[in-house]
Amino acid sequence: MKLGNYVEILNYVDDTAAAGAYYEKLGLAALGGDVYTDGRYHLHLLPGRGANPSLRYFGCDLDALRGSGLDIVDGTLTSPAGIQILLSEDPPPRELPHDNVARAQDITRLGKFGELSAFIPDLEVECAFWEAAGYDVLGKYSMPSPWGIWCDQLFLIGLHQDDVDEPFAICHFAPDMKEVNAQLLAEGFDLQPFESGDLPADLTYQKLMTPYGILFYLFTGDISDAKP
Repeated sequence: MKLGNYVEILNYVDDTAAAGAYYEKLGLAALGGDVYTDGRYHLHLLPGRGANPSLRYFGCDLDALRGSGLDIVDGTLTSPAGIQILLSEDPPPRELPHDNVARAQDITRLGKFGELSAFIPDLEVECAFWEAAGYDVLGKYSMPSPWGIWCDQLFLIGLHQDDVDEPFAICHFAPDMKEVNAQLLAEGFDLQPFESGDLPADLTYQKLMTPYGILFYLFTGDISDAKP
């Protein structure tokens, strides 16, 4: 069953105003209440310490979710890979800007949100968790290593079986991402290649570790038809 009827990415920061100004420069739009959107997801800045990024669902039926077999501890689900999902029975504080995240329009210079990406030791273990949490598989592949993408209409999770020690990352795709990355570099954003051997001048895909504990993957590509 579905976890809830509204979801947001949580980003715990020391200074919500400074973090908000940073994300606005990346092209996310301010909605008020320290919430920013790219047109597909909502990023909610919270003061204090916590796991970055986390997810929070609202409109949850906790008794029904527990009855379905989900291991909810203190109102929180934790995936085998360590993604924390806070669950609230409160009604949604706002509406998402879409009915289906996989087909929503983007409004940010970063292009389309593709997934919250997680490197995991065992694809089958992790995908079983997300499917029990109401996510459906959009695609599952074996090359170059086992991976797939899952969706519950509200959000997208990408699971990649690999021995990589990286934080969970917000992935964006744009056909002109090379030009976007070049502009971000010119503006002083600290972009880094994926592999140490990659040429810094190759801006086809880059990583951006923000000062606020959120990692972005910025890929050149077109996912306008929701194809992973």
